[in-house]
Amino acid sequence: MKAAFLLLFSLFYSASFGQLTDREIVNLKTRRTVDDTSFIYSLPYPHGAKHLLIQGSNSHYSHKDELSLDFKMSSGSKICAARSGKVIAAKFTSNKGGLKPEFMSEGNYIIIEHEDGSTANYWHLQYNSGMVKAGDSVAQGQLIALSGNTGYSAFPHLHFQLFSKSGKQILCRFKTQKGVRYLRPGRWYRNK
Repeated sequence: MKAAFLLLFSLFYSASFGQLTDREIVNLKTRRTVDDTSFIYSLPYPHGAKHLLIQGSNSHYSHKDELSLDFKMSSGSKICAARSGKVIAAKFTSNKGGLKPEFMSEGNYIIIEHEDGSTANYWHLQYNSGMVKAGDSVAQGQLIALSGNTGYSAFPHLHFQLFSKSGKQILCRFKTQKGVRYLRPGRWYRNK
């Protein structure tokens, strides 16, 4: 019951206050962020699958000043590489999660470095679900892990975030069934 309330609250709160307007997206070309127009990412789940974006960039709930995306996914949903690259770090040893500070370091993750030096971070992955390890090369769309609820997390979801080679956050576009889009919270997106 508590998880259902948190989900409904985060959906309302994120949809109400976490959306970036088109003007804000255009204005994100600041020293703090990089607008990635050189690559269009695949959604981080299999072709044909559809998931709800529950929290977007700069959401007041837990993404304040953070360009990251939370996709609502049942535990065990397939996670795919949004872009080809090399796995530089991965952890799948935790089965702990919750909304206490002690769970911050308990999240399972994969970090993939792309050919331009940018990295994609995939967080809250399911215990022992890794299908890749550090050093592996991955193709765009390749199955890499399963979603979970590990680390600082209220319910099962995928937290996805991009960084440039210099460490700046990247706001990127994705290929969706309805075309290339900057994603907005409170909307469903089907992978083309």
